[in-house]
This record gives sequence, C-alpha cells and structure tokens, in this order.
Amino acid sequence: MSDTSERTSRWRVLPGRANVVLWLAVGTFAVAVLAVSAPLSVTVYDVPVVTALLFSLVLAGAMPLALVLPWGGVAAAIVSATSLTSGSAFTTEAPWPVSVTTTIAVSLTWLLVGWRARWFVVTIGWFGGVLMVIVSTAEALSANAPSGAIIADLVVFAAASLVTALAGIILRNWEIVGAQLVAERALSAAEIAQREAAEEKARIARELHDVVAHGMSAIQVRAASARYRLTGLPADAIAEFDDIAATARASMADMRSILGVLRDEGSDAASSPQPTLADLSALVERARALSPITVTGAWNLTPTERADPLLGLTVYRAVQEALSNAARHAPGGAITIAWSESPTSRHITIRNAAPTRTIDGSRSDHPLATHRGGQGLRGMRERLHVLNGTVSTAPQPGGGFAVQVAIPRDSPRGETL
Repeated sequence: MSDTSERTSRWRVLPGRANVVLWLAVGTFAVAVLAVSAPLSVTVYDVPVVTALLFSLVLAGAMPLALVLPWGGVAAAIVSATSLTSGSAFTTEAPWPVSVTTTIAVSLTWLLVGWRARWFVVTIGWFGGVLMVIVSTAEALSANAPSGAIIADLVVFAAASLVTALAGIILRNWEIVGAQLVAERALSAAEIAQREAAEEKARIARELHDVVAHGMSAIQVRAASARYRLTGLPADAIAEFDDIAATARASMADMRSILGVLRDEGSDAASSPQPTLADLSALVERARALSPITVTGAWNLTPTERADPLLGLTVYRAVQEALSNAARHAPGGAITIAWSESPTSRHITIRNAAPTRTIDGSRSDHPLATHRGGQGLRGMRERLHVLNGTVSTAPQPGGGFAVQVAIPRDSPRGETL
C-alpha cells in the first residue's frame, strides 16, 4: 500500500489539475520531438534508420523522465544528443552538427531538470552535454570542414541550453522562496493568534479577579469574623460560619490557581496539585453540613486509573458541581450519590430531593422548579467530553433533580473506590 502511494506521489509534480496539464504538455512536446527528429535525422543527416528511431525516442523520453528522475533525464539527453550528432553526416542544408530539434529537446530537458533537481544536477548535465557534443564533432573540425558554421551551431546549442538551465534553477528557487514565505506567514499568523489568546486570557483573569475573587474574599472574611462580631451565637452557628469560611478559602485557592494559569501558562500555578479521587470524601463531608447525603455503590479501579489525574479531576468537578447545584437550588433536600458500572462504562448519579427550606432558612413546601443548565453544567460536559463521557440532567418526581454522568471504561477491574 505504501509502495503504491509512493509511486503515485512521484508522478504528482503539481497539485490538482495543473499536474495533468503539465504531463499533457510534456507528453505533447515529447511526441513532437520524436515525430520530427527521427525523419529529419534520416533524410537530412543520413543517420541510419534504426539509430535515428532509437536515439530520437531516447531524446524524446528525456523530458518526461526529467520530471520523475532528473539524473535519468540528464543521462538520456546527453546520450541521445551525442549519438545523433556523431552519427550524422555533414550538410550545408541545415545546422550541423546539432540539429534544431536536438537543441530544443535538450534545452527543454535542462529546464525541467533545473526545476525538479538541485542546481548541481543541471549544471553537470549542461557541462557534460556541451563537452560530449564538442568531442563528437572534433574530427569534423580537423577535416577542413567550414569551422565557422560549426562553431556558430555549437555556440547556439550551448547558449540556448544554458539559458533554459538557468531558467529552471530560477524557477526552483522561486518555488522554494514562495514556500518559505507561506510557512513564515502561517507561523506569524499562529504567533498572532497565540498572542491574542494570551491577551484574552489576561482579560478574563482580570474579570474573574474583580468579579469573583473579591466577592469570595469578602465572604471568607465575614464568615471567619462572625464569631467575633456577633455575640451570643450558638455553637452550631459558629460551626456553620467556620465551614463557610473554609469553603471560601478553598474556593479562593482554586481561583488563584486558575488565575495563575490564565495569566502565565508557564507559571507554577499550572503545575499545582489539582483535586483527585482521594479528595472526594472531604468534598462530601463538607456538603453534609448543608444537606443529608447518602453514598451507595462503588467503582472498581486499577491503581493506574486511581492515579489518573484527568479522571480524578473530571470526576471531582462533576460531583462538586452537582452538590453545589443541589445546595443552591434545593437547600436541605436529601442527596443520594450512587456509584455504578457496567462492562463498558462507569456511572455516577447524584439525586437531590425537593428543598426543605429556602436560602434564608425558612421552611419551604414548594417543590424544586426545573432549573436550566448553566455554565457549571456546560463546563461539566466539556470536561467529560475529553474522556468521551456524557452528562444528562432531569427533574425528578416530587421536585427533585438528578445528574447522571457516564464515562466509558477500557481498563480491567482493580481495587474498589
């Protein structure tokens, strides 16, 4: 399969239809050279028929060969030009020793070789071709033949082939420079996009700091100082305020880590420890201060899966978001966290009952209204998408709500979560 692809790509000189046009043009020139060179060599230069047909075919084939095998094109051009020149008889009816057809074919071959290969390939071909043709006509020059016409013909052959060889080299360098410019433009565009992304992250970091971090800081300070500012607080109220302050401090630590990543991707904040599966117990205990929580079921994890930071962080954030939504929308309602798994996937289902009180602490007999997924659920879906997982939400009979998380599994069973 790879050999076939390599052979196909070798014949693909230009992209798309341009490649077809190029091969049609080169093939047309090759056929024209063969059709003209063979009869001209026989009738005008008295070259034997077999010799004329054979080396005219090689001369014609040098052009398409130069596109795929430049060294082969060079060899074919030199051999055919030298053979047709040395085998031709002197004549005054046409340019001699190099015919017009040979000059055109060799010149086009050098153009293609210069375009498809390094500069030294066409340079060696040009020097070798001119030298071999001169050597093949040395006997005629020493036999009192009209040297002026012969030298003029050789000069035309050398000059025409040199011009096309230089044109091929220039064309190749033009393409190389063009490709380098395209690459530089792509690199510059990528750098500009990266800089714009960094600026946008910095802007988001500023907004988060101004809007969220300041508010969390105020909550933490007020909750931590409540026992000193308010006299006569019962012990359970003091414990509640302390728990609020601890939650605010943990949230601020997470916020500082996020802000550090947004402001500087190379900072230590990007490599600071993130929550793992081992932190789930503490998360659930903190949430129990607001609502009764029941945990059922278990996951069977291998040690590798248990240490997987991506899996741990994704599961932690999913449970954290579901518990936060339950505390916000159904305060006091009982919560059930069910862990389950099948041969193909693992599941977490977090259900909360209807609220037993409102946010201000008064009793509430109203069922929980169906709440729409906000940024938290959207972020949960984005995190799970990395693991090919899914999130589904649905209101429950009696006013509760359920969040169901499914994560595909591809690891053998191990220890229990």
